[in-house]
Amino acid sequence: MERANRGFVGDIHFCVTSQDSSLAGKSVSLDELEQHPQIITSPSRPNSRGSIDSWFGQYGLERNVVISAPCFSIVPLFLEAPDTIAFLLSRALVNSKLAAIHLEENPLSFDVICAWHPRSNNDALHNRVVDLLRSE
Repeated sequence: MERANRGFVGDIHFCVTSQDSSLAGKSVSLDELEQHPQIITSPSRPNSRGSIDSWFGQYGLERNVVISAPCFSIVPLFLEAPDTIAFLLSRALVNSKLAAIHLEENPLSFDVICAWHPRSNNDALHNRVVDLLRSE
């Protein structure tokens, strides 16, 4: 039996908002963030809970999640609502409509795990995607 191949890539969450938000570019505490409407990205489970909720919970805080987006690419559209925020992976921050919010505390980094069947090892497109992930 062939074993799946794996790759690990480290990543971190960034707190973002719209370029037009009053929060854009500001330094904000978690207490202040707790009050703002938040978007969660949850492709596999629309339960509006995630690792950021656990991080807030460590400080006795609870997020004000107002909507669950099915994918990262749609989040900037939701962030057009005034002073709405989201936590996105650094790799998802390629949208010029987004602005970072500087936090006094930052969430922990995490590993993104990629796994594939060995029959994909010689596929040029697959190898290019894996190389891109590893180079980030």
